[in-house]
Amino acid sequence: MKPTFLLFLCALSFVLRAQHSPTFDNGVVRFGPVALNEAEKNVLLDGLDALNDRYDPAAKMLTRKLNGYNYHTDAESGVFHEVRASFNYAVRLLDLGDERLRQRAFDIIEATIALQDTNSTSRYAGVWPYYSEEPLSTKKSPVDFNWADFNAVSLLDVYMGHYGKLPDGLKRKIINALVLAGKSVQKRNVQPGYTNIAIMGTYVTFMVSHLFDLKEMQQYSRERLKKFYDYTLERGFTEYNSPTYTIVSLDELDRMKRHIADAGAKPMIDSLYSLAWEVIAQHFHMPSGQWAGPHSRSYSTVTSSSIYGILKQASGGKIDFPGATARADVKIRHKIPDHLLSYFLAPDYPRTQQDEFAVDPPKVTGTTFLTDRYAFSSANRSSLWNQRRPLLVYWGKPSRPNYIQLRFLHDGYDFCSASFYSSQKENRLLGGISFLTNGGDKHINIDRLQDGRFSAGDLRMRFEFAHAGQLQDLHLPRKSNAPFRFETEGLPLQIQLFESHFDDLKGYWEKGTDGQVAWLDYVIYSGDPRAFDLSSMQRAVLGFSFSIPEGDEHSHEKPVSSFRGDQLEATWKDLRLEIPAKPGPQPKNL
Repeated sequence: MKPTFLLFLCALSFVLRAQHSPTFDNGVVRFGPVALNEAEKNVLLDGLDALNDRYDPAAKMLTRKLNGYNYHTDAESGVFHEVRASFNYAVRLLDLGDERLRQRAFDIIEATIALQDTNSTSRYAGVWPYYSEEPLSTKKSPVDFNWADFNAVSLLDVYMGHYGKLPDGLKRKIINALVLAGKSVQKRNVQPGYTNIAIMGTYVTFMVSHLFDLKEMQQYSRERLKKFYDYTLERGFTEYNSPTYTIVSLDELDRMKRHIADAGAKPMIDSLYSLAWEVIAQHFHMPSGQWAGPHSRSYSTVTSSSIYGILKQASGGKIDFPGATARADVKIRHKIPDHLLSYFLAPDYPRTQQDEFAVDPPKVTGTTFLTDRYAFSSANRSSLWNQRRPLLVYWGKPSRPNYIQLRFLHDGYDFCSASFYSSQKENRLLGGISFLTNGGDKHINIDRLQDGRFSAGDLRMRFEFAHAGQLQDLHLPRKSNAPFRFETEGLPLQIQLFESHFDDLKGYWEKGTDGQVAWLDYVIYSGDPRAFDLSSMQRAVLGFSFSIPEGDEHSHEKPVSSFRGDQLEATWKDLRLEIPAKPGPQPKNL
């Protein structure tokens, strides 16, 4: 008899002994059948037609059209059958409680669950691929082990919320898949610095182990929760101030609050939940309706309508931005802790929010200066990966927010081997960009440079602006290192590039737009593709000042800079900055 089948028998035996009805609470874990009101069902119905249009009845999965590069897929274009979205679609169909939709949900789960790697000797055992067309065994791009965590959460939703409706055969498959996924999560054992997956994997292993009586995993999940709790109380969330993954973490903590009844775990879960809300509250800029930076990981610079929906729900309607949309997972019901409501309802401006994101040297710190006009933020050190937002300015209104975001582009894509350093005080920043010989190209880990070598037809530092017409009246300086001032959408700005070195190349400023956003670029190189070798360069560094001046403030003050060995040192009034001028290997905390 196969080991996985024995696991299943033990699991099923435990559940049938312990659970005589669809509602279950043994003092450690608890769950019950999903029962939504009409308003919640209407939220689920909204957008269902679009999902139905993506459903392939032959494959019994949702389709997705790919168009462009993705870190974790081999293919860049075409129509594919999507694993995670299919599981989520099945959960949505079941939560609606309509018997006419139930069989489709069961069919989807049957088809999609079969794509999990069930080979106990495989390093991918318990993991699913992104798409049925890219099985893990033949995949060239890196496998995303997070798919064990994410898809297990969906299957736990199915199992706990619809236990009484599941056919016995499908129930057995779900149990087996959850045990395999839990074992994958335990074997991988991500450390507490990987914030959202550290939380999600803790939830998965805690629930799976206690639902199916896996003693070793029970002990592991308790120790993992305590380890994450201790780490986070001391250091904060390593995935700091992330509009994407702080929400993921909040969602998983909400699931823990609902499903983990253990007396030892609950105080830790409640404390972590409050801490996640503290991150949001302290960085949210009410005048612009934007989640101020700096962001460790984000997929969109403008705050999404779904976050507005969370704030509205979590405040009992007291925070109500235009365009707020309800979340599709209506089972998650957030609540802002009472002591944090004033950050949203009666914010105190101007205010500087100082954060310590990494306590081990070299420390990573964040500065967020919030006023009733704008929010200006920076991290003192960061990569310029496309998920990072180390220099951000927000202003305007929620109905028309403005932003400025710093980027560095290699052939039009954010270059991860460009590193950002800064020193900020209120409305002034001294910043710089240096380069890594072993950093990533499009991703911080997946496609690292070899000995600093890469090919490029275009390299540029970009200040990106939210709206297409923002720079139409801007006159560029004749000299690349001359300071220039301008105003856009009512916000005055001053920028000076005081050092620019990239081997022997001489750069220049240009502005442009694609009809959606505008940009102010310092172009280092643009022409025929050519080879670059960072490891052979003595100097590759940019130094600049950036400020939001009041009146004539800063207009005659220029940074002072010099080179000491392989370092660029700069001062600007009371701001000081030291960054690598010669490309080198990636240091810690970048």
